[in-house]
Amino acid sequence: MRFFSSKIILFGEHTLLCGSEGLAIPGKQYCGRWAQGSQQFEGTDLFKFAEYLSSKNFHNKVNHHALLADVQQGWSFESNIPVGYGVGSSGAYCAAVYDRYAEIEETDLKYIREDLAGMESFFHGASSGIDPLISYYNQSIHLTSGQPTVVSLSSEVIDSFQTVDTNIRRQGSFYIQMFADRMQDKIFAGKINDILIPSVNNAIKACLAGDLKALYQYFFEISYFQLVWMTEFIPFDWIKRWEKRLSDYDGFLKICGAGGGGFLIELKKSK
Repeated sequence: MRFFSSKIILFGEHTLLCGSEGLAIPGKQYCGRWAQGSQQFEGTDLFKFAEYLSSKNFHNKVNHHALLADVQQGWSFESNIPVGYGVGSSGAYCAAVYDRYAEIEETDLKYIREDLAGMESFFHGASSGIDPLISYYNQSIHLTSGQPTVVSLSSEVIDSFQTVDTNIRRQGSFYIQMFADRMQDKIFAGKINDILIPSVNNAIKACLAGDLKALYQYFFEISYFQLVWMTEFIPFDWIKRWEKRLSDYDGFLKICGAGGGGFLIELKKSK
């Protein structure tokens, strides 16, 4: 039985929907799979999800009738991916549904991403599609100009990152909508476009090139930007620690997924 991994968006959370590049890797610690007789994926009304699937025009039609038939036979998505932590619990579920119930085997990553984005929008509004795409392929994905590409990152780069548990579960859709609302403010939108997006794109280039020195500098810029301009996306109890990491220039933090809690991403300083 195939497993569907969690994901970690290293760079591009929120800004992907504003035109930035994105870079994400599979999370090896958490995953899910189809199983019979297990508890269904948390927070999902499968009947409503099937109705949603039947109402959408995907490139590759998803057989919602087969999904409902299997649910009635006791099949469900069994997962240890924590919900509300920004590591793609809903994305893994959508990838599993698409893998099992898509009527033809699509090969174009662009179309697959668009289908998966449409599916995941059921859970938390606008989706970039990168979460379920990571889980579907179980490989690192670089997204640029809307086009996903499977990439290989060096172990040195991957090992530089680690997740930090805030022990705060949050609703991703709330922070996704908050960001969309903030983007209506011209000043905030200007800061995102002029400061954050260039730092995100440069950090991704540094990752792909294996340039840890440049990566550290751009990660610092992102961390500082989020502290100043996206404070409400950072758990209150973590703000002082966030500030200290920046002032000490060591072990910077950034939000993971929508923000507001769940996991944070830490970049460890290379020795």
